[in-house]
Amino acid sequence: MNDSSSYHIPVMGNEVVQWLVTDPYGLYADFTVGGGGHSKLILKQLRETGRLCGIDRDPEAIAEARRTLPDRNELWNIRFSEAESKLFSRFGATFSGVLLDLGVSSHQLDAEARGFSYRSDGPLDFRMSQESGETAAQLLARLSELELKEIFKTLGEDPQAGRIARAVVKARSETTIETTGQLADVIRKSVSATAQKSLPRVFQALRMVVNHELEELSSGLTVAWKFLKPTGRLVVLTYHSLEDRPVKQFMQALVQPPQTFSPLPTAPSPRPQGKYPIRGPLLPTPQEIAENPRSRSAKFRVIEKLV
Repeated sequence: MNDSSSYHIPVMGNEVVQWLVTDPYGLYADFTVGGGGHSKLILKQLRETGRLCGIDRDPEAIAEARRTLPDRNELWNIRFSEAESKLFSRFGATFSGVLLDLGVSSHQLDAEARGFSYRSDGPLDFRMSQESGETAAQLLARLSELELKEIFKTLGEDPQAGRIARAVVKARSETTIETTGQLADVIRKSVSATAQKSLPRVFQALRMVVNHELEELSSGLTVAWKFLKPTGRLVVLTYHSLEDRPVKQFMQALVQPPQTFSPLPTAPSPRPQGKYPIRGPLLPTPQEIAENPRSRSAKFRVIEKLV
């Protein structure tokens, strides 16, 4: 492993730098530091007093970032939901920019021992941090058919959710499902005609449940916004609709606060807390997609804090 790009190629790196770094002397946060790919690009734009704080729930990612990033920057192995209690008293609302690059990294997908991918056979784990929490194998062993169907339908958006859930329950009654290969085989046999679509959907759904990704995303957006100073920017990269929808809604509520009914005609309307430097999401260029196919589903959103 020669550099952070071999750990994970940073998606839309040029756009991140262009729209996030507005003050080269400022303090920035990479809330999904990974191997440090985006962080290195941000640091190249900063001057002497510019600093970066990186957090990641994956200990392997933090270890790689410590190897590749300068010592003067701070790195924390914590979840989004822990960031406020552990970091706000230290930094306060002083950040010029915060980045969230959601989803799973190339390194996590490619490491068989992490068990994230249906393309290789590894332990059915799926945890971003293998130090605590329930594994996907444990989840599959205890949930009912109805619960599994709901997960595959809601978080995987798979029309074959019921059939796959029945197949999983039947398979586990015969033998414990402990590896990604076993689960992939169950899916392929139960929905052979649509397996190539169902495999990523089911694996995504289980990963999201194991890591409480939607709950963590809500915490991450809230605390990232709190950490920003006025004129600071929040940049979020999403990779599927279940991530992008709450990000879009979160930003929209800050730019156009929902109106509240008041019987008093003079009651002030809620004031916007943010504005869009650019409207709508940016998408990766065809050239980037050709060079890094895993970027193809990315959406880039940015909002600037007003007050």
